[in-house]
Amino acid sequence: MVAAGLIVVTMGRAAGMLVVAVIVSYAVWLTRSRWPVADRILPVYAFAVLIQCAHLIEEYGNGFHRLFPPVLGAEPWSDRRFLIFNLIWLAVFVSAAVGLLLGNRVAYLVALFLGIGGGIGNGLGHLVLSARARGYFPGVYTGILALLVGTALTYRLLATRPEA
Repeated sequence: MVAAGLIVVTMGRAAGMLVVAVIVSYAVWLTRSRWPVADRILPVYAFAVLIQCAHLIEEYGNGFHRLFPPVLGAEPWSDRRFLIFNLIWLAVFVSAAVGLLLGNRVAYLVALFLGIGGGIGNGLGHLVLSARARGYFPGVYTGILALLVGTALTYRLLATRPEA
């Protein structure tokens, strides 16, 4: 829940859907005590992290951080704030990959958030923003990829029989 508070403090209400994704991920994570082995998760997880890198490049290069917050009545994010926020999340995702290899339970929470928030929620959000704009909205191309890989990751995390 610390992550949810930090998201609000650093990015404001425009990042509210990320807070919802953190809460949903946490609630789902609490329901399970056993998780699939890392070998089953890591290939799709690594691909999801790579898609997030590409997504950041698309968003930043096309001004998502300036265009999105005003949609929700907030001030645009500075280049610096947007990049630091996203680079910290990417570092968390990479660190969690190591945690998955070591069987760390918290790493599975991060993986769930990447699938649910970074993938499914992010991808659907970009589709809604593009529909609202009646055309391209920065991040939609890689957002679609994030939606697909996020769905696959979430499925592998939740539908795979947990190992002892």
